Amino acid sequence: MHPVTILQSAPSDRPVWVSRCMRSVEQWAAGSGYGYATLADELFEWVAPERRKKLMGRTPILADLARLRWIESVLSQRGGLVVWIDADSLCLDPSWRLPGTEHTFFGEECWVQKNAQGRWRTYCSPHNAFMGFTSASPVLAFLAYLSESIIDRADPTRIAPQMIGPKLLKTLNSLADFTLVPEAGAVSPALLAEWVGERGDALACYERINRPPLAMVNLCSSLVDSDAHRQQVTSLLDKTLA
Repeated sequence: MHPVTILQSAPSDRPVWVSRCMRSVEQWAAGSGYGYATLADELFEWVAPERRKKLMGRTPILADLARLRWIESVLSQRGGLVVWIDADSLCLDPSWRLPGTEHTFFGEECWVQKNAQGRWRTYCSPHNAFMGFTSASPVLAFLAYLSESIIDRADPTRIAPQMIGPKLLKTLNSLADFTLVPEAGAVSPALLAEWVGERGDALACYERINRPPLAMVNLCSSLVDSDAHRQQVTSLLDKTLA
């Protein structure tokens, strides 16, 4: 088993609920015997100044770039397995342990929402809120290079929020067939509402596909844009971290 280092980063002015998520991950890392390191705004120093200028105000995309170069640096210093976990990810199962035999892996989200016809559907795909690499990975350096190349060539007014995050991973996965970790997923607003409230069609849709229990879940802070949603997140934290 490789020595493991968990990396996280969040702005210094992060909401209280994000700080609670980070504590759950830090405590899980400590209980698992993993190393743990965190950065605040200095994460973005891993992005070249000209790219920071081009992406001014586009913090999520800057973070998508910066995390790759920071992971490379930590791997070169410490070796082993380095795992990035987004700050808005909550550890649901402190007894869960990482896969130990893969040189590259990504989380797999199962997103629950209605389709264009108004029917509930699940959409499963890789995501970069959870990803791990060893020094043997052929993916990390290429992913960093490709992400920077895309940004360098893109019209700054037409850069989609997930252009070098989940959208890129989904495209590459169709060719590379990455190792995906379904226990490290993400929860859609519709599913979260039913997790902490009244059971409904979204939860029934999710349960029909027999996913393994989630151990680490990304709460998608970019979508927490209403008082009701914030209360649902708080309710989940209170229930999980009680």
